[in-house]
This record gives sequence, structure tokens and C-alpha cells, in this order.
Amino acid sequence: MKTQNTFSVSFFLKKDKEKNGVAPLYVRITVNGGHADLATKRKMPVGKWDQKSQSMSGKTAEDNLTRDEIRLLGIEISSAYEELRRDRGELTAEAVKAKVEGTEIAPYTLMFLIDYHNEELKQLLEEGTMKNYRTTKRYLTEFLITKWKKKDILLKHVDNLFITNFGLFLSNRKPDKGQRPCSNNSVMKHMERLKKMIGIALENKWIRENPFQHFKRKMITKDRNCLDTYELDRLRNLELRKIGVGTVRDMFLFACLTGLSPCDITRFNKDHITKDVNGEYWIEMYRQKTKRFTERKFNVLLLPEALEIISRYKRNPAALANGTVFPYYTNQILNRYPPI
Repeated sequence: MKTQNTFSVSFFLKKDKEKNGVAPLYVRITVNGGHADLATKRKMPVGKWDQKSQSMSGKTAEDNLTRDEIRLLGIEISSAYEELRRDRGELTAEAVKAKVEGTEIAPYTLMFLIDYHNEELKQLLEEGTMKNYRTTKRYLTEFLITKWKKKDILLKHVDNLFITNFGLFLSNRKPDKGQRPCSNNSVMKHMERLKKMIGIALENKWIRENPFQHFKRKMITKDRNCLDTYELDRLRNLELRKIGVGTVRDMFLFACLTGLSPCDITRFNKDHITKDVNGEYWIEMYRQKTKRFTERKFNVLLLPEALEIISRYKRNPAALANGTVFPYYTNQILNRYPPI
């Protein structure tokens, strides 16, 4: 059932401010029972004003000009109301008054929230994480253009239906060249980022309700099988024709032997290697994803096989140029094997 809005405009003289038979003219804006008074910055003789017709008598050029100004102001107020109603803005008398006066506060939008988040947290989050947030923004922009025919919307219009439809859009979206379609868990990663940003809006009271409150879609837990000794031996002894694929194999084995994540392996360098009093070598470094939130390093003993893998790349030109133990490959290349 649609709500019927009420709106009216009424001009009147402020007779309590009358002086020498002249009083200031005001206009009362009424929306859904609430009202706000706006000064027209015009004064007129009380005797010339007819409240019933909301007009003034007189045939002078100044009288005609005043009547035109009153008529145009009434049109401007009505236009402001219609614009707020069309854009589904805040429909109150004060909002209409502010729009006419040009003192309205710009409403918070989805893109404003995303840009605010990215700007405020860019010093705390790693570039890889920021890249993911930029991707989420790009997908949201595509969704808005496709479904809403606009590039931005007010935050208060981001509701459960919006979020659900965004998830469906991601699931059905044609992937970019070289990428795979969004799986359920990929969709949920974008949802997690959007939910985090919505949390900022809630904390700052830019919105009143949490649109994720009734969102039901969840991550699908997958079983992750561990490689056994036989499988690792097969991987070690596998003959590979491409040098790059062999490098990825070595980096994977190194990860198995040390527990380092791919992003930590790609930045791993000789300065991260220490030697204890017993002559054993250790990795000592910060985790890439948490180094800005903790001052605690982790230490991993380098087993003989791990040291042997490191020795293979002492003279690798790409590694030397990058100042790391291994040549640098992006996560996408690591996942599909680098073309060499």
C-alpha cells in the first residue's frame, strides 16, 4: 500500500514584526503535517495583502514585480518538493526549505562510503587487499548501471533486496577475459567487503538500519586435503619442461616446508634469514597481511631441503633484480603457472 504524501505552500505576513504598517512576508511549507517557515526577504504594506487569495493589491511596477516574485518562489518550492519526492530523498518541510535555501546537506551515497573507506584505510591495508576493494567497487558500479541505470545511489536505498540482487548479479556476471565466473565463495568475499563498509556507515550514523541483518547467504566450507609424503615425492621428482613451472613447483614445496603464504614467499629475501648459536638457519619476518597490526615476528626453522631450494636461486637474474630469493610472480600467475 502506497503512502499518500501531503504538501502545501502558504504565504502570510508576519504581523508580530509589523512596523509602520509594513510587515515581512513569509511562506509556510507543509509536508505530511510538519511545517517550516521561510522568509521571502520581502516586506509589504499590511493593507495591500489579501491572505485569502495570497496576493497583494496595487498596480505599480513594484507591485507587479512583487507578485511575480511570490509566484516564482511558490514554483521553486514546489519544484524542490517534487525533486525530493522523485529522488526518494527526505520528504520533510525542513528538507524542502533547505533545498530552496541551498543549505541542504548532501546525502551519503554508496560510492561516497566506498571512497571514504578506501581513503581512510589505505595506509593500514595492504595493496593486495585494497585491490580487492577496488574490484568490489567496480562490480558495484557495473551492477548499478545495469540494474539501476545510474552510477550511484543513496546509502539508505542499500537494503536487503539490493544486497541479494547484487549477489545474483555477481553469480551471473560474465567473467572478464582470463578469469573464472564468481563462485559462491567469491561472491561472499565481495559481500564481506561491502558488509565491512556498511559497518562504517552504521558507526557514523549515516544509515539507521543494517541491510545485512537478514542476509542469509553464507560461505561454503570446503575440505582441504593435505599432500602425503608419496605425493610430495612425486612432485619433487616430476620432470618439467618449462623453467617457470619448475619455479612455481619449488615455491610450492618451499611453502610446504616452511608454512609461508604465497605473498610472504614472493617478498622473502636474504635479510629474513638468521643463524642461531647452533648454526641453524631460521626465517624471521612479519606476515604481510598483519604486519601493520602487530610488532610480533614469526620464526621458522629452515630444513635442509628448504635451504637447498634457496641455493638454486642464488644467481637467478629475476630474483636478483627483485632483491628476493625467488622470482616475483603475481598470485594469478602462480595459480595458473607462469608462461615462460
